[in-house]
Amino acid sequence: MNSVVPVLAQEQGSPLGLLFILIPFGLLIYLMVVPQRKQRARQQQLVSSLSAGDEVVTAGGIVGVINVVEDDLIHLEVDNDVVIRVSKASVSRNLSEPPEEPKGGLLSGLFGGGGGAGSGASDSAGGDAPVVSRRVTPKQNGAGGK
Repeated sequence: MNSVVPVLAQEQGSPLGLLFILIPFGLLIYLMVVPQRKQRARQQQLVSSLSAGDEVVTAGGIVGVINVVEDDLIHLEVDNDVVIRVSKASVSRNLSEPPEEPKGGLLSGLFGGGGGAGSGASDSAGGDAPVVSRRVTPKQNGAGGK
């Protein structure tokens, strides 16, 4: 009976054992919440900085120039005399501003991410290629009824 008492005292656990469980969960939650919060703040800053004349890309991939900014909507000119109304929240990128360089995060060295010097992805010697846009018009059928 006396040999059972020390065994029961050891089974209650120590605070150190509890830390081994809580620290990984806390780290996991931190790594999930903080990047989402930063992304939400960037999106909110982008939406609040939209103004007429900015060239933007929507989440659906539509590129256009903002004509009018309303409370929750923007009027986006996608072609000559073609204006669509889209939600401000659907704007994913402002082409009028230069793109942000990705910063190395907490795990960037571990997973090979980060935009440090020598990353090679955006270090092209020729710069950006010019964007060529052309209008495609439907062929006019001279036969009349076809």
